[in-house]
Amino acid sequence: MAMWKGSLRLFLSRYLHTTASAQKGPVNTKDVLSKLRKKTGFPFSQCSNALRKHDYDLEKAEAWMRKQAIKEGWAQATKLQNRPMSHGLIGVMEEKNSAVVVEVNCETDIVARNEQFHKLTSRVTSACFEYVKSQPQNKISLTNDQMNALVGSDGEPLKDVVAMAIGNIRENLAVRRAVGLNATGNSYIHHYVHTLSNCPEIYGKCKLGKYGSVVVFKSVFNRDRTDKVVKNLGHQLCLHVVGMKPKTIGSKEDKPCENGDLETRIIFQEFLLDTGKTVGEFLQENNIEIVDFAQFECGEELPREKKTPVDEPDKQEGVANVN
Repeated sequence: MAMWKGSLRLFLSRYLHTTASAQKGPVNTKDVLSKLRKKTGFPFSQCSNALRKHDYDLEKAEAWMRKQAIKEGWAQATKLQNRPMSHGLIGVMEEKNSAVVVEVNCETDIVARNEQFHKLTSRVTSACFEYVKSQPQNKISLTNDQMNALVGSDGEPLKDVVAMAIGNIRENLAVRRAVGLNATGNSYIHHYVHTLSNCPEIYGKCKLGKYGSVVVFKSVFNRDRTDKVVKNLGHQLCLHVVGMKPKTIGSKEDKPCENGDLETRIIFQEFLLDTGKTVGEFLQENNIEIVDFAQFECGEELPREKKTPVDEPDKQEGVANVN
């Protein structure tokens, strides 16, 4: 009798499992595998393993894979953290009255031209842009810790996004810095990116390159300008900022440097596109003033830059005391 009851329980268990599976309908394993591969970008072997672990439940398999990827990425990041990063990309995004310029670093030029790295730079730039345009300040500077604490449109913290990229690319990667500008009142904003060969100029809404600049300027007499005129003036100023690397705007009350090659105030510098005049003279001719600017060169050495190790996820600082 005991054996018969045991056999009956086994039969009912198999019957109910089969009936429940039949109600859900047959699973097209190839279709689910293809969807998971497309959504995550991971190799087919890893996707197949995740699906088998979770009875071909796409959502559970994806969540498990991302969790594992973040875990493995942080382990890889810790292992690679002391390897130097002199390559990378500048990402720039502009929309309406806001713009941001971002630097993301990697170890080699080959990775800088890799689509996965382009996607990473675009996601970082987009997250920084969304933060900048939501802030009341005209200028916002973000450190790598503050950038890592931002959350992207997909709800994932940038620190985890970078960790996943490190795990996939197998090279040291890092967000380095970002500056955002918001134009107010009658001000105009424009940007420029110097692109790389074999690298897409635009990835999503983000422009990618080796150098990038953003300039905010305004009309002296509140004159309305056509879009064509504004774009032309902004383009010329952005080219100058990238080429001459000014540090500050300067004041008309100041005196220019005796050695023009050492001049770092933009209004006293020779205008890059017409060396017969200064930038100040170019501004006066066109009745405009520079409100602010930002310029990045990928991999440039920064004054008093401090090298910090990769922090674990729970030790990251939040975005606070932003300038």
